[in-house]
Amino acid sequence: MPGRSERLKWWWEDFRSARFSLGLAALLLVIEGVLALFGGSEGVPEVYQTLGLSRDGILKGWLWQIASHALVHGVWWHALLNALLLVSVGMRVERIADWKIAARVFIAGVLAGGAFFLLLPQPMPDMTLVGASGGISALLLWYTTSSPQSRMAFIRISAKNLGLGILIASGILAAAVPWMPQGELTVAHACHFGGALAGWLMARRGMGKRVSLADLQKARARRESAADS
Repeated sequence: MPGRSERLKWWWEDFRSARFSLGLAALLLVIEGVLALFGGSEGVPEVYQTLGLSRDGILKGWLWQIASHALVHGVWWHALLNALLLVSVGMRVERIADWKIAARVFIAGVLAGGAFFLLLPQPMPDMTLVGASGGISALLLWYTTSSPQSRMAFIRISAKNLGLGILIASGILAAAVPWMPQGELTVAHACHFGGALAGWLMARRGMGKRVSLADLQKARARRESAADS
């Protein structure tokens, strides 16, 4: 097993190579920062109503909302959390495949998450969906399905079991929305489930050979040898 310093070196290499994930995370934070200067969701609610996804907006013909909802978050901590999750999961996808695959998986997750949000029961009437959670869920399920033997940091569970647990739990929660009490923090479980399902299906269809932990370590070693030569 590699030592701690070697694992940190690998992590840094993966982090700085994650072009799509880092670029998109920075874009989300910049957008939220600019909107915060104008008062956020309270100061410019029309921005969130226009870019966020709602059934009313789709009925008006604002079809761009199915994708644009991923660019706005409403509050800074939501944007920051999603940016951190995006980089953490996205860099693993980019390590296995490349940034183009990561981008396709993310976009598919956003679209599927938005579609499931519109079709399934919503936590609140006339709810507007914002956030990149659908795309992040897709990236996570793509990774856990493509590399099922990987171990997840801080969680003593395999990637395969974690991914299946998230997929099943989000599906159950999405179906149970009509009977769930809603607090101040409203979660769009249907969006998470739609994104996770998209990522799982894309991984199942696109990967001929599953990636093991040994495969990842060998790929890193080859990449580092090529960089040093």
